[in-house]
Amino acid sequence: MALDADVLCNVGAYSSFPVTCGVEPLMALADLPGPYRVPEYRARARGIASNTCPMAPYRGVSRPVITAAMERLMDCAAARLGLDTLEIRRRNLIAEFPYNSVTGVVHDLGSYRDAMEAAAEVVDIAQFRARQQTARAEGRWFGVGMSVFAERTGPGTPAFAARRMVITPGFERVELVMDPSGFLEARIGSSPHGQGLKTSLAQLIADEIGITPDEIRVVAGDTDRSPYGWGTFASRSLVIAGGACKLAAATLRERLRMVAGQELEADASDIEISAGRAFVRGTDLGVEVQQLARAAYHQSHRFPAIAETGLSAVATYDPYGTFSNACHVASVEVDVATGQVAIERFVVVEDAGRLINPMIVEGQIHGGVAQGIANALYEKVIYDDRGNVLTGSLSDYPVPTTAEIPSIEIHHLETLTEASVTGAKGVGEGGTIGAPAAVLNAISDALAPFGIGIFEMPITPQRISQLLREAELKAQ
Repeated sequence: MALDADVLCNVGAYSSFPVTCGVEPLMALADLPGPYRVPEYRARARGIASNTCPMAPYRGVSRPVITAAMERLMDCAAARLGLDTLEIRRRNLIAEFPYNSVTGVVHDLGSYRDAMEAAAEVVDIAQFRARQQTARAEGRWFGVGMSVFAERTGPGTPAFAARRMVITPGFERVELVMDPSGFLEARIGSSPHGQGLKTSLAQLIADEIGITPDEIRVVAGDTDRSPYGWGTFASRSLVIAGGACKLAAATLRERLRMVAGQELEADASDIEISAGRAFVRGTDLGVEVQQLARAAYHQSHRFPAIAETGLSAVATYDPYGTFSNACHVASVEVDVATGQVAIERFVVVEDAGRLINPMIVEGQIHGGVAQGIANALYEKVIYDDRGNVLTGSLSDYPVPTTAEIPSIEIHHLETLTEASVTGAKGVGEGGTIGAPAAVLNAISDALAPFGIGIFEMPITPQRISQLLREAELKAQ
């Protein structure tokens, strides 16, 4: 038996429709092995009804917890077996793709080992260990912790159908329409909520057609105009809505090439479109896209092949899904007098496939890591026995500020996968998934001389002080 798990999830008082109260225990059951080769696996997962608030999907959906469990397990196993924490991961990480997990989940092409090795090189673990030994002699307690994880992103109906919910989400549909001025409207079913989705989709469409993003308007959230879609969750928007945008844009580009070929008296296959201009390959003979749009509408009789649809295209995309991966490394200092934890450095090496907009990707990672650090050190909803929330304000429920969150160093790998038509993978939840485990492992490493390991979160100063007192009493 490589891994044996007993998963208990407090799912609250009522089931959340349509994902149901089973979403948390189900994902824990299916995804616990994470990026590791686990040939023999036994798990029991249960949702426990209680008098607390209903459980609904939270950024990462069970994976911050199961990643923390697996990464703590790796560090504990390394210590028991006398192995380096890097070496035990090298021996067990998935290295051959595609990989069919023991739970039937297919991992597409990734860089699990490469991300870990790159992160270890950036941090320079050997140099840190030397500094750690010097600091311990001076009564200062530093620790370094690592977290390697794989994040299932962009699942379509093939993945959701396996859950047997009443409603099976998955696909996204996109409608593109170019008006006679050459301005393009993209109507999407997915839902931007501040993560930069409109910007990324406009870039993706512009690159596929050969125009500029400022000539595109993305319309979302308008039930009178937008096609039916499933919204933004499961790190899916760029993977699935982006895939549909790419497919629709490719169709529209071919229609523009058809019009351009007739305008320029050339075969459509010889037409290229770039920077808003269509031209015959290998020549300077060309025409502006705006002129093509005007001709397609104002002289439609000349283009019978597109007379029925005009300069419009519709596409639906419904993939199985794809896996992002990353390695997070945190280095911390623990003040044993107060129990306070200071994070001195946080490094992320992530692989989200093709980066459509690196700045937006890094923004997602920054926000996710901050949320994950909060999970590890600060945030906890506390109830009394009657189910009343005792942490109902920000005076009781500590949220980290910029003073507590360190500068986050991000390094990118780009593994292009055939599981996504754009080559892009989802990245919206990864920061939250990987950060808690890295922080917990770092604190455990710092407190290892006291015989203390951390197996809970948030790990507050009060709890660290209590563990230190217990360790001191045990040593007496």
